[in-house]
Amino acid sequence: MRKMTNAEPLDISVFGMPLKVFRIGKTPGIKYHHDPDEIPASIRSVHSHFTYEVFFVTEGPLELITEENAEVFQKKVLIIPPKIRHYSIPSGEGSYCLLFSFEEGKKQNKWQSEIEARLRDGVCQLPLSEDVAFYIRKIAEKCTQTGVAVEKEEALLASLIFYEIIGQLLPESYGRQSQGAGSAKHIYEIETYINFNINKKQRITLSDVAKHISLSTRQVSRIIQKEYNCTLGELITDKKLAAAEMLIKNTDMPVGEIARQANLGSDNYFYTLFKKRYGISPLQYRKQKRG
Repeated sequence: MRKMTNAEPLDISVFGMPLKVFRIGKTPGIKYHHDPDEIPASIRSVHSHFTYEVFFVTEGPLELITEENAEVFQKKVLIIPPKIRHYSIPSGEGSYCLLFSFEEGKKQNKWQSEIEARLRDGVCQLPLSEDVAFYIRKIAEKCTQTGVAVEKEEALLASLIFYEIIGQLLPESYGRQSQGAGSAKHIYEIETYINFNINKKQRITLSDVAKHISLSTRQVSRIIQKEYNCTLGELITDKKLAAAEMLIKNTDMPVGEIARQANLGSDNYFYTLFKKRYGISPLQYRKQKRG
């Protein structure tokens, strides 16, 4: 079983829902249900999490054993809800694992409760697309690399992965209520375009996005307003601030350099934006997060 070894979570947003994605080696909230020395070596990995665990079975079979069932899977995405005791027996090197959780303390997206309810019933299995298989292999390749650029690539790959997964979990009414223009496909395309172009010096415009996904600027504006309750500019600024917050919290990089990397204008403007969003200055935030 290949596990992602980076300890810090990736903060992403899919369909307006903030998620924390863990590339796992040392998993948060692992709970062993017996003294590990008393468990036979063959099943010593019996555990549960306080997050959702996702297996990506790209090659060969993977046997998943829970208290309720034992089943062999191939070419599947398996989502295991929190606190379900389980262990897995992979065959070969074709299985990968990520964990994710819905971010606490945020206003709940209108679909989040329905998704959580669907995942509450036990192990959820979804088909593994070629795209997701490709993305998960790419993110696995990054697990031994470090650096800001690597983290940004990982965040983008995680966004692509979870857009497809979460999109399959959305209720059927999602597409009908969005009346086509606000469908999961278009939101996915908008997010993907922004993520790929957000660090370029050239400003992203509604015309750029509309041309990329073959919609009018008015349609794109309506989708963003309906799904995120903001404008395109506000959505982009929010994403840049989230990336800057991660760098402030996890690195010693000077704040001015972070502002330049995030492409958020002058130092003073960045300070103003950051304080408005997080309530304190970047340096105060860094000090607070590091205790």
